[in-house]
Amino acid sequence: MDVKMTRLSIRERSIGMLLAGSSQRTVADTLGVTIRTVKNWNKKQKAGEMLNDKPRSGRPPKLSRVPKIIIRKSIGKRWHSTRKLAKYISTYKRPSNPKLTEVQKSKRVKFCLEHKSWTSLDWERVFFSDESPFELFHPTNSQNDRVWDVSSRNITPVETVKNPPRLMVWGMMSHRGLSELHLISPRHSVNADYYINEILAKCCLPTYKRKKMRGPLTQRKLYRKISDTFFMLDGAPAHTAIKIQKWLSDHLPGFWAKDIWPSNSPDLNPIENLWAIMQAELDKRKPATNLKQLAKILENIWSGISPSILQNLIDGMPNRINSCIELNGEYIGK
Repeated sequence: MDVKMTRLSIRERSIGMLLAGSSQRTVADTLGVTIRTVKNWNKKQKAGEMLNDKPRSGRPPKLSRVPKIIIRKSIGKRWHSTRKLAKYISTYKRPSNPKLTEVQKSKRVKFCLEHKSWTSLDWERVFFSDESPFELFHPTNSQNDRVWDVSSRNITPVETVKNPPRLMVWGMMSHRGLSELHLISPRHSVNADYYINEILAKCCLPTYKRKKMRGPLTQRKLYRKISDTFFMLDGAPAHTAIKIQKWLSDHLPGFWAKDIWPSNSPDLNPIENLWAIMQAELDKRKPATNLKQLAKILENIWSGISPSILQNLIDGMPNRINSCIELNGEYIGK
């Protein structure tokens, strides 16, 4: 690359794309880097090394004449050779995460140290679950929708809807399969009773009772020997109620009680990547005009997820654990 000090966020994005199943060629082309660069980053990540650059001496170079010319030639052109532009300049939106307390960081490190010896085969026994919202009129991805111009007044604004309707969904994944995607009506809130009666009893438990090892991801067994598995749920208030913990103890072969999974740790849960992949696919589709259409599209995307994506996400769990330890409990990718 022409830029020696590649931004850390680009490196982290490359690892995320690789874990989600993208080829090294696709990652290189998308991010405007060489395949060798992607291979080096992936090698460091697999070795458990940090992706940061080592400190270098000397004053950082100013913006050279070449990128200035490129920017000038790109004024007003929304999709003008963004990969070439990315070789010199980039625009970034700072990611947001819940602020971690020192106690939470400590618990994250404790959890990761306890599971540091786990291989991807161990993580295949964990069924990860979560809820996620999807908006009917999802705003344009400000990371990707960029227009170069001398003034923002020359750019046509994107129409948005204040407080757009949204659909909450629940899902569960393992290395080899998915539950059905449960659609939560906007009329309902996910309290303990709803979680037990509508999600656990009607969607989660039937997934555990599957018999077939083959077939569509939403119909096959999530692990060959169900008695060896663990159900993972985060520390949301509706999940930690005593009645829910008792239901899980009575009906499932194994689960992580409320004090095991560290709070405020979405970066450790691979299903969060699955939601992001679904959102990216949703953005490519023709926009839904009502919640019924949105539900149908989401179910179609969910059932069309590639098996390799699930396997890659689970294979990446040891790296997540090691990264969290190295960062002393801070968010991965911060």
